Amino acid sequence: MCCIDVKSRLYSTFCVYWNILINFVPRSKTFEPYLMRLKEFLLHKTFLKNLGIAVLITVVLIWFTLFMLSVYTNKGENIPTPSLKGLTLKQVETLTNDHNFRFVVEDSVYRKNFVPGTVVFQNPSAGHRIKPNRIIYITVASIKPEEVEVPKLTDVSVRQACELLESKGFAVGNIMVRPSEFDDLVLEQRHDGQTLVPGSRLGNGSTIDLVVGKKFIGEATIIPDLRSMTLPVAVNVLKSRSLTAGSIIYDSSIRNLADSLSAVVWKQLPLNDSLSRVMPGLSVDLWLRSASLSDDSSINKSTTGN
Repeated sequence: MCCIDVKSRLYSTFCVYWNILINFVPRSKTFEPYLMRLKEFLLHKTFLKNLGIAVLITVVLIWFTLFMLSVYTNKGENIPTPSLKGLTLKQVETLTNDHNFRFVVEDSVYRKNFVPGTVVFQNPSAGHRIKPNRIIYITVASIKPEEVEVPKLTDVSVRQACELLESKGFAVGNIMVRPSEFDDLVLEQRHDGQTLVPGSRLGNGSTIDLVVGKKFIGEATIIPDLRSMTLPVAVNVLKSRSLTAGSIIYDSSIRNLADSLSAVVWKQLPLNDSLSRVMPGLSVDLWLRSASLSDDSSINKSTTGN
């Protein structure tokens, strides 16, 4: 009974909407007079005449517009772009005037192999065919290179360091090898023979040398006793044993450059051991303090021993 009730309701609803639709849409006969009038209007001579005139005017306007565009843009006229690379701005001006071109200085970059003030790049490139009166954008060589912050290159692989230098606009210089327990790891970065501190600024295109660690297969060596030695002497002793200086830690007694030059090693890690042998390339950390403090401690030790 329930199913029959639902069906009867759906049928009655459909009938209601169908009657509304039939009564709303007019009969086809009511459209016949309008269709006849529309046909007569479209086939009337006046309408066809005006339509023809409108089409003709539209065609003429489109043709005139296209013609004026071709005249304005010099359609069909193009000449090859001259090569401006290496020319001064005065030479560029003369050449562009002769070829009916214009130029705009877009940027400046530093290049070692270019004379300052000469063209380094141009857009469009030489040989590209362009229309007269076209603008050529040029980049000239600057007198002084732009200064760029030096990235930290230590403790990364030599390949990663080279990629980082090139991305910053620097050139990779000499790659020097130093015995180390870390193979192919950058131990030091230098410029003109001096250790380069990360964060300092150099001219774009400057050359940076890298000191790279290398494991050497050879005889094991002994860690020497470096106490009471100055830093240069201690470093040379380590090099003679195929070892390297690691972290350098100065005591609070070191207050100026003169103190650092006369400072001596008072502690080292790993400690010297004449019985144990280590592989070449091992880093030895050094602690330095004022030479006067080391002398005092030596006197105290000898007094205590007596």
